[in-house]
Amino acid sequence: MIKFLLIFFVLLLNLNATLIDFSKNSESILLKSDVYIDTQKLSFEQIKNKNVFSPSDTEHINLGFVKDTVIWIKLEFQNPSTKNIEKILEIKNPLLESITLYDDKFIDKKGMLYADTNHKSINRFFKIEIEAKEFKTYYLKLENSTTALRFGISLKDKISFLEDDYHKQMVITIFFSVIIMLLIYNSLLFIYTRENAYIFYCFYLLTLIFQQMTYLGVSQIFLPHWFIYYDNLNVVFKVNIMYIAAAIFAKSFLQTEAYPKINRIYNLIIIAAMIEIPLFGMPEFYYPEVAILTGFLFVVFNILASIYIYKRGYTQARFFVIGWSFLVVGFIIMIFDGLGLISVMHKMSNLIIFLTALEAIVLSLAFTDRYMILKMEKEATDTVLVDTLKERQKVIEYEIERRTKDLNAVLESKKVLLRELHHRGKNNLQLILSLVRMQSDGSDEVTKSKCRDLEGRINAISKTHEILYVKEDLQKIEMQEYVRELCRDLESLSSRKLSINIQISEIYLPLQEASYIGLIINEIITNSIKYVNRDEILIDIDMSLENSMYKLTIKDNGDGFDFKSTKISGLGIKLVNTLVKHQFDGTLETDNSNGFKYMIEYKL
Repeated sequence: MIKFLLIFFVLLLNLNATLIDFSKNSESILLKSDVYIDTQKLSFEQIKNKNVFSPSDTEHINLGFVKDTVIWIKLEFQNPSTKNIEKILEIKNPLLESITLYDDKFIDKKGMLYADTNHKSINRFFKIEIEAKEFKTYYLKLENSTTALRFGISLKDKISFLEDDYHKQMVITIFFSVIIMLLIYNSLLFIYTRENAYIFYCFYLLTLIFQQMTYLGVSQIFLPHWFIYYDNLNVVFKVNIMYIAAAIFAKSFLQTEAYPKINRIYNLIIIAAMIEIPLFGMPEFYYPEVAILTGFLFVVFNILASIYIYKRGYTQARFFVIGWSFLVVGFIIMIFDGLGLISVMHKMSNLIIFLTALEAIVLSLAFTDRYMILKMEKEATDTVLVDTLKERQKVIEYEIERRTKDLNAVLESKKVLLRELHHRGKNNLQLILSLVRMQSDGSDEVTKSKCRDLEGRINAISKTHEILYVKEDLQKIEMQEYVRELCRDLESLSSRKLSINIQISEIYLPLQEASYIGLIINEIITNSIKYVNRDEILIDIDMSLENSMYKLTIKDNGDGFDFKSTKISGLGIKLVNTLVKHQFDGTLETDNSNGFKYMIEYKL
């Protein structure tokens, strides 16, 4: 409706355009030009020969998004000076696809769709030269189908044009540099913290830089023409991808998962933007207005959602509200300008990039604030965790102490019971020993000898229980003491002098193994008492432990006998062999070269 009202208004103008003084610079010469809005696609000859032009009443034309519409501008220049003058005719909109210049015939064509390797300025321009006192008419044909059909026209000398363009490029460079530095800063924050909000913000900044490079005319200066050509056809894609990136960042920063309804609306906006890219971005079905209206809804909802979340107690949202408030104003102005409802962006083309730099600075403070808050929360959590761990440690220590006392009591009870068991075992064996002695009294010598052998065996076992009964360690028997006690009793059984030399290193054995060793020693010494034909019997006992191998050597001063060839019929020697080979899985060797020696080796 606005477009047709503007066309109608222009057509109703009957004022005559004045001549343009070619010797003077002018930021806008549209007010002194004639305009014709062509929807019929007339040729230049038709336009020139028809009286269709009307005086312009504006210094900047903005029809918004229009299809199959061409604007013709008639420029009548007069050079009142006495010398030839060359000027720059600047068309102030870098996004125009086609700009054609005529006098009486075609002169040149420029724009986004036409390659120009010499193009180094923000806006397209034409060089015009008019001779002294000459009057000349030019026609401009302007077309645009992918973005808003809006423009202004200025007339400048070359130096003024270059100075103004240099100034514009410097301002744009400064703003882009600020944004790029903040992008790098947020990238480093992401690497350091691994928080997705930082990388999503970097993604948003990249999409906005990409969009603004085209919007401000920077892409057309530095990028190849093939890229510019396709870039011009992807307006819907660029706009929507920027909204998608902004929505993803907002979701992450505002933590919208805690607000399901708001989160669903963000998701719907993202889905709608993704659908619009293929649906309304095709040349056959091209409606960028839809993408821009979606963007309008998004920027409004984004600020309202951030305010709501801030009021609900999420304090980190305050910087987001401030930063996005700047952009809301800029985006709304740009959207309305793009739709042709207002015409102000030509006076402040750097508005969005300026507001983006401002927003980026504010959000960088937000990220710092977010980091400080998270740090304080972490410290508070660590403090609570440390206190909890201390309390838990106290509980654990108390429980350990209590259970240790209980276990010690149980263990002490078991020790008492085990000691009592050994005491009873020793008493029972002593009772048996007494019975054997009673049985031997009044018996013949053969029976008495057998009873003495039996007494020695019983005594060897009894000694182990006796030692365990009086010792603290109820599991291990100290062999030096045990063997000494055993030999002391054996000395009392001998009618001849019995001298026993004991050399045992610090060896401790379990009850069963110690009893076996006691039986072996008892049988061997008993044999020595029986068979050594000496007034004094000398016995050496040596026991050691080397590399897990136990070595027991028992030697007497008797003549000995051939242990391997002699048929063994005595119970004692059979018992020794059985214990060594079957209980210890050991070896038994003898040597009678110097007395008689038993050499026993085994592993436990």
